[in-house]
Amino acid sequence: MSERARRGFVAHLHPLVVSERALRPGTTMGLGLISLTLLGLLTLSGLLLMVYYTPSPARAHGSLLDLQYAVTFGAFLRTLHRWSTYALLCSVALHGLRVVLQVAYRDRALNWLLGLSLLSLILLLSFTGYLLPWDQRSVWATVVTSELLLQVPGLGAPLAELFLGGRGVGEAALLRFYTLHVALAPGLLLGLLVWHLWRVRRDGGLAVEAREQRGALVPSSPHLLTREAILALALSALLVLLATAWPASLGAVADLEHPTNPEKAPWFFLGLQELVSYSALVGGLLFPTALSLLLLSLPFLDRERGGVGRWPRGGALFWELLLPALLSLLLFGALAARRLSTEAARLATGELVNPASGMLLFAGLLFLGVRARRGSARAGLRAALVCLCVALLGATLLGLLRGPDWVVDLLAASGGADG
Repeated sequence: MSERARRGFVAHLHPLVVSERALRPGTTMGLGLISLTLLGLLTLSGLLLMVYYTPSPARAHGSLLDLQYAVTFGAFLRTLHRWSTYALLCSVALHGLRVVLQVAYRDRALNWLLGLSLLSLILLLSFTGYLLPWDQRSVWATVVTSELLLQVPGLGAPLAELFLGGRGVGEAALLRFYTLHVALAPGLLLGLLVWHLWRVRRDGGLAVEAREQRGALVPSSPHLLTREAILALALSALLVLLATAWPASLGAVADLEHPTNPEKAPWFFLGLQELVSYSALVGGLLFPTALSLLLLSLPFLDRERGGVGRWPRGGALFWELLLPALLSLLLFGALAARRLSTEAARLATGELVNPASGMLLFAGLLFLGVRARRGSARAGLRAALVCLCVALLGATLLGLLRGPDWVVDLLAASGGADG
């Protein structure tokens, strides 16, 4: 690539100038660039892993064993791929949280929806990749997740059959998951990602108040490019160290006749499984539907001006974030403790008072209370969203502690966290 072409390519990806405010680490935390770097690491490591992987039940686990013990740097590549996946899930979630807290979705509803679509695709990629090792844990985690999908009325069964290629996890499911993981989902992700980044440029870059001064402008090169290169290299070095120090495990080959105990979904769906264990209707349908609708409608329900591009402070920080988070944590802990104390009695799955239904009700009360106290719909929406996120995080942590027979076991977290 010629020097002129290189400069034109970089200029197309970046604005010619950038504000000094946008260069401050505390403005965006670099979460967008972190996510892009992780995607690059995943793509590179995934392409190399494809050379050795065979997507068939008879050879999938054996090809992973070869990678683990026979291929030079094979175990490192597989571990790097796994750690990058987990880090990407966290970075994209934090990136979305940053957008919410800085009201960066204001007048950018389309890009917010594109971001949620990217998050959904990353979850799909993580889920489809989870089955590929074809070990005992991954196969039965897929079985559990497909059963969670059945909670969706009307659409659950057709969707599960579409993913699995039948009514169970077998050769058809592995081939479909592999195709989704290496071709269909990455292609769609790339298209949406390009659109997402183009919309950021099209909308004027970093979201700020219309009346606010963006600060002094400096050339993107070298100011922005140097910072991006340092962050990308530092993140890559950290992932290399993690992959070296904590290698990914590989369980025994899958036995479709004998399930694991407990059967657990992948950790990024484990919170949903925990909520479903309280109530299939509330945990499997009402809770995820409420959270999804709240996220999708956020730019349309928040019609207030002001606060764009700024972190919440003072009263907003207390009433909309800190207090709702604390109260939600206490309530979820109390509801979970009550549930655990009566599990020996084997309460009915459809019990009305449980952490899933309790947190949904509390989210509604928080919305009304904080909205009235602050005189702001945005404040109420933030408080309700914090409540639901705390509930999902708490359910995930509790699910990690589940041991055999779905009984809480403090030693179970060490095994579940690696899944």
